[in-house]
Amino acid sequence: MKPFVKNILLLVFIFMAGSVIAQDKPLFTGQVRDSVTQSPIAFASVTNLLTNKTVMSNKNGFFKIPLKESDLLSFASVGYYFDTIRITLKIINDEAAVFFINPITHQLNDVTVTAKTKFSRYQLDSMERRKNFFGTVSDHVQPVFSLANSGAGLGINLDHFYNREKRKRRSISMLDQMEQEEYINYRFTPVMTGGYTTFSSDSLMLFMQTYRPSYDWLRKHRSDEDLVYYINDKLKLFFKRRD
Repeated sequence: MKPFVKNILLLVFIFMAGSVIAQDKPLFTGQVRDSVTQSPIAFASVTNLLTNKTVMSNKNGFFKIPLKESDLLSFASVGYYFDTIRITLKIINDEAAVFFINPITHQLNDVTVTAKTKFSRYQLDSMERRKNFFGTVSDHVQPVFSLANSGAGLGINLDHFYNREKRKRRSISMLDQMEQEEYINYRFTPVMTGGYTTFSSDSLMLFMQTYRPSYDWLRKHRSDEDLVYYINDKLKLFFKRRD
C-alpha cells in the first residue's frame, strides 16, 4: 500500500474514532424544577457523579452537561433535598428532559437549637437531608450531628443502591460528595457574587460555573471577606479572558 493511501486511511480512522467519542458523551440539555410549584430553579448545581463534572442551571433552570448512558446525575440547591437519577438512552434522547427536586419545608427563621447556639440554614437543611436519607436505611445507625464540621450532612433517596452493602457504602460516599456541592452552593451564592458585578443572568451563571471554588478551599477560608477577595481575583481573570 502506498504511503499516501496509508496516511489517508489513518486520518479517516482518527476522524471516525473522534466521532465515536463525541457521540459517547453528548452535551445533554435538561431543566431543573421545583416539584411543588413547578417553577424553574436557577443556579442549582448539577453533577455527573461518575466524572465529577459540575455545571449550574441558568435563570430558567436549564443546564448543559456532558453525559452518556449509565452516568449518575445529581441535583442540589439550597433549600432542597438532593436527588439523583441514572441516565438511560431514553433520557438522553429526550429533547425536553425535566428533573424535579423536592423543597425542604421546615421553618428556618430564628430556629434556636440550644440557648447559646443557632444553626445556619445550611446546617438545618443538612440535618433534614441526613434524617431523610438514613430514615430509609433501617440497618444503619444514624450518626450524630456535629457542630465541628459546620453541619456537613447526608441525605437522599438512593434506593437503587441498596441491593448490596458495597453499593450502600458507595451511595453514602456519593452523598458526602453531594453535601460538599451543597456547601459550595450555600457559600458561593449568586446574590453575593452578583453584588460585585453588572452581569446579566447568563454571564453570572457562566462566571460562577467557571470559577466555582472547591469545597476544601471554602472550608479553609470561612469568612465572607475571604470569599470577597476570591471573587474579585476571579473577576479580573474573567474579564481578561473576554477581552
